[in-house]
Amino acid sequence: LLETPRVALVRAADGLEALNSVMELMRDLRRPRGDMWEVAVWEDALASDGREVYLTFQVHNEAIVIPENVDCIRALSGTEPDAARSIAKTDASLGITRHFLPSSRPPRVTPGQGTPAGSKGAEEPTAPR
Repeated sequence: LLETPRVALVRAADGLEALNSVMELMRDLRRPRGDMWEVAVWEDALASDGREVYLTFQVHNEAIVIPENVDCIRALSGTEPDAARSIAKTDASLGITRHFLPSSRPPRVTPGQGTPAGSKGAEEPTAPR
């Protein structure tokens, strides 16, 4: 998720405890119409049982399609055939980010070292099925 374009990690500890608080943040960030072009994923609600990943996310269905439509127009018109470059251009022009707040930058976890504190979700199975 850290390397996925247009995914922004959020945390309840930053006051983003519900969908409405994220939308309020978009207005505070002075986004046009309060648009959120990214998919917000709560990093403190991520969990894995080794087989499945559990997460809580938010999609603003009126705004999420905007960047993809811009990229699609570039691809169809041939003005930018490289998807990665088009994504970078669109993200820069719209101000798309991976972190809405400086404190929402996730801690680095070394593979095999476990998950950061608070990452276990209540719905995580206790034993493999």
